[in-house]
Formats: sequence, C-alpha cells, structure tokens
Amino acid sequence: MIMSIKVGVIGMGQMGTYHAQIYQKLPLVELVAVCEYNDKRREEVQTEFRCQVYKDYKRMLANPEIDAVSIVLPDNIHREAVEIAVQHDKHILLEKPLAKTLEDGKALYDITENYDKVFTVGFLLRFDPRFNMVKQAIDDGELGDIIHLYCRRNSPITGPRRYIGASDLSMHVMIHDVDYINWYMGCQPVKVFAKARSVLLKEHGMQDVIYALVTYENGAIACLEACWVLPENSPTSIDDKLELVGTKGVAYIDSSDNGVRFITDKRIQNPDSRHWYYTNGQVSGDLSEELMAFINNIIHGTKSIITPKESYDSLRVVDAIERSLDEGKEVEL
Repeated sequence: MIMSIKVGVIGMGQMGTYHAQIYQKLPLVELVAVCEYNDKRREEVQTEFRCQVYKDYKRMLANPEIDAVSIVLPDNIHREAVEIAVQHDKHILLEKPLAKTLEDGKALYDITENYDKVFTVGFLLRFDPRFNMVKQAIDDGELGDIIHLYCRRNSPITGPRRYIGASDLSMHVMIHDVDYINWYMGCQPVKVFAKARSVLLKEHGMQDVIYALVTYENGAIACLEACWVLPENSPTSIDDKLELVGTKGVAYIDSSDNGVRFITDKRIQNPDSRHWYYTNGQVSGDLSEELMAFINNIIHGTKSIITPKESYDSLRVVDAIERSLDEGKEVEL
C-alpha cells in the first residue's frame, strides 16, 4: 500500500496559499498543517484548509507526523526555518532565494549539500517550458557555444510595496534570471558590473531599476535588466524577455504576451497563463509543476534538479551585483 506524504506549509501569504492549494489537489499528498503568524490570516486559513494551524513554525516542524514542508517566508528569515527543518529531518522546498545574505546562504548550503532528504529551492523558471526548451537546445548543441545573452524582467510597483524591508530588486526579481543563466552557461560566473537608479522607491531605500553585466568563465557575457516600478495598471504582471545568441543559432523568449488578452470596461489585461493561474478552480502552471517535481523526488528517492550549489551560486552573483552597486566598479566573485 502506498502511503500518502504528509505536508505542511510555513507562511500563508500569496505564494504560501498557492502551495497549500496545490498540495491539496495532488495525489498521494495530504496537507496536514499550515503555519501563519498573523492572527487574522491564521483564522482565514483555518477556515479554507481545515487542517492543523500553527502560529509558531518551530512547533510545527517538531511534529513527527509531517514528512515535508514548503517554507514560504520572507527572504530575510529563511535561515532559521531551514536549519530547524533539517534538524527534524523534513523534506524541504524553500521558496527562492536561498537566503538574503551570503553568510546565511553559505550556512544553508553547508547543511543541505549532503542532506539525505529532498532539498530544493523554488526557482520557478526551471519548470517554465519556454526556458526549459532553450536549455534543451543548448544541451543538444543546436545553438552552439553561447556568445552573449540579454534578458529583462520588469513588473508593476505593487510588488515592491509588499516587500519593503524584507527583500530587494536584485534578490527578489533578478535572481530568477541569474539562476537560469547560470544553468545555461554550465560554468562559473567570474565578474559582475552593475548600475542602478532609485526614484520612486528611494524613500524605502530600494532600487527602481538595475542593469548588470555578468562575465562567465567561458567568456560569454550576460546583460540583465530588472525594474519593478511599472505603473499599477500595466496590462501584464511580468514583462520578461530573453535573447540568446550562440555560434550556431539564436533563441528568443517573449513571455509578456501570455497568449490571452482582455479589453473590457473592467480591464485591459494580459493575465498570467504561466505561473499560478487557475483552471477548473485549481492552481496550475509552473508552480504546480515545481511542487509535483518535489513530491516525485520524495516518492522516488531522487534529488532535485536544482542543487544547493546552484542556489548558492545564484546568491553569489546577486551579492556581487550589490557589491558592484556599492563600490561603483566591476567586482570579482
């Protein structure tokens, strides 16, 4: 008889709620607990999910009934939750990034590198078919050696207003691109030069826009653009593009046109049809694929395609971006 995997979710904001909803629809998975610090929100999730609800994640992680956890907390409080989850031998899906600081990231890398349970970090674009197809073309040799690539990831100002004090543009947005670019390159990043400007978010000590040039061991150059101060009424929630030039071919991704568009008296919108959209009342898309991969790793005793080393390397690039901004010059990793 196949036993169900008992899962808990720590942090019931937007993303944590999606995680819980997805776990509820997956076969061989039982959502047995959620954790939410905010009293009002905790009452709401008790009503929605009808499982055990905790205020303190330390108590939740001490529950031996729970096999696996999604940790969906603000970037700056990842370390302790992961350390305690490891102490209690839980399978762990940690929403990206690995940590907010390089020191915390190194500590988490050290304890998860040889961890005998499943540990993965939620870099969503690994499960986006567009970005995965480009990886397949690189691995098949169809594009040749990478000469350079350009990418951008821009979004409305509603996002950073939620993250004031907990995250920043390089860490919360640009790190998505850093992860898949490292994945594509297959070698180490060696130098970073970055420029930024702060206008609309200046009072919060946050950057409006960042441009970064990352040089890799193979000589390839990546140019990254990230901005999160587009107007609130932007028709798309994420305006992201990729252009990759290789010695044998070029690959383009334009994800800002999600394939469906509405123009009515209520909205002008290209709604999300990639990451966490609803079909037939259930959360679908890349996030659902990511959680299914996590559960499959647990069932089959396999490792995640996203390794602790890769998650730490992404954090190293982001740290270099921030150092370059502070020092006003190119820095080495």
